[in-house]
Amino acid sequence: MTRAQIAAAAQRRAAGDWSGACAVAGIGSEVDLPAVAREAGAEVAAAVEDDLRHLVPDLLRWHVLRLQYHSARVDWRFGVATFHTRHVVPLSEHGERALYLAAHGHGGPFSVRSASAAGPSRFVLRFGAPPGSARPMSLAGLRELWDARETPGLLARCGGRTRLPFFAPDGARQEGTGPEAVTERAWRLFEAGRPEDALREAGIDLDLDDSAQGWHFTVGPSLQPAAATLASAARRAAARAGVPAVWSRGGRNRILWLDRLDVPDRPRLRIVDAVRAQHEPAVELPLTEVFWPEDFRDLVDGRIAPSGLHPLVAAALFPSLPPDDVTGPAPMAVPGPTRVRCDGAWHVAEFRDGVLTGPHSPAELDREKAMLALGGPPPVGCAGAHVAWRGGPSRPPRVFNAVRRELMRRAGAGEADTVEAMLDAGVDPHCRDGDGRTLLHLLACLVPDEAALRLLPRLLAAGLDPRTEDRHGQTPAAVAERAGAHPSLVAALRV
Repeated sequence: MTRAQIAAAAQRRAAGDWSGACAVAGIGSEVDLPAVAREAGAEVAAAVEDDLRHLVPDLLRWHVLRLQYHSARVDWRFGVATFHTRHVVPLSEHGERALYLAAHGHGGPFSVRSASAAGPSRFVLRFGAPPGSARPMSLAGLRELWDARETPGLLARCGGRTRLPFFAPDGARQEGTGPEAVTERAWRLFEAGRPEDALREAGIDLDLDDSAQGWHFTVGPSLQPAAATLASAARRAAARAGVPAVWSRGGRNRILWLDRLDVPDRPRLRIVDAVRAQHEPAVELPLTEVFWPEDFRDLVDGRIAPSGLHPLVAAALFPSLPPDDVTGPAPMAVPGPTRVRCDGAWHVAEFRDGVLTGPHSPAELDREKAMLALGGPPPVGCAGAHVAWRGGPSRPPRVFNAVRRELMRRAGAGEADTVEAMLDAGVDPHCRDGDGRTLLHLLACLVPDEAALRLLPRLLAAGLDPRTEDRHGQTPAAVAERAGAHPSLVAALRV
């Protein structure tokens, strides 16, 4: 989501137009409230309508897209590592039915090489029995991620009471004071490769036998952010169920077993066979008790600044942050002139009027490309930068590679404003991602639909070919159709 998209969605939401806010955020709606009342009753329909009124679709999109990169996503419980059509995310549950978010189509085969192919960025809201055999990750207990009434709870979700761990309320770095110091010490011990000491610092004793060798490589990373709250979360879950132990999946045929919860002692953590949960009194620890937003790790590691958060997230985590600093996600930086090593000298290359320009004439560059087409080695220097930008086998300069990856990632995440801004700045639109997809392939990801239809003539005029296939043999029209794009876009891409 860009700042402009977030602002537009907030404006629609403030006017009471939840459907319009969803459209701006790239989330369609197939919820028919009269049908909900007929099928589930007036009380459920009223609750669903209330949820829709308080839904922040841009915030939901912000978090759901980032769930793909959550360190715990490899666990089957999350079920949303890549968004295929069978994957859904329930928001509120009503018996066997739920208000849930589903992927609207599927943009193509998943590949770890390409961030833009991580899954479709178009979603739809539905009400009914969530489809699919795999158990989906439910946000019904994580309303902080989408409900405007609950967003202040993000601070506690990240382990904070008076402040966010590692930060002061105004966003400055702070560490070692207050109740958050336990979280900070445990975190540092995990980073130092001492998970046993980290859990002991958090008030948990470990009882590991030989069968638990290597647990800190497979289980340890997922416990790092939740370590400080794991003991209290386990006690709450055990007390609700009236059992002396809780368990959580920790890998194939292995589970994390926490007991000694019903006595005034430190809980004990063991790694045991999964069958144990079927024969002893214990309850599974709900994910909602230990879930942490990806924003927290990004903040701690410095990948995102407080002012780069979604405005509602920034307000919850940094209540003293100056209002002028809460500006939302930072826009993509326009690349400037870059030095390229070419023929033993340093040349300057830059984007200008939609072309990657340098000291070489177009004829010289075409000659290098022709040699490559005839079986020659990948060009280097300035010609190599041109070839690499367009998905060729040459090695790109680091700056251009970073720009290409970020542009395609943002386009895949639906940021139409970013694509337009980069084209306005003169960036060459003929870039490709790791799966050979062009910007035409990613038009189906852009939100809202009007933005994709507006950009299509511009890309075609720049020379992009709608018949181009990616590495999976998919044309832009095929990708758009599978992703559930607007019929007008699909028809315009067919040639």
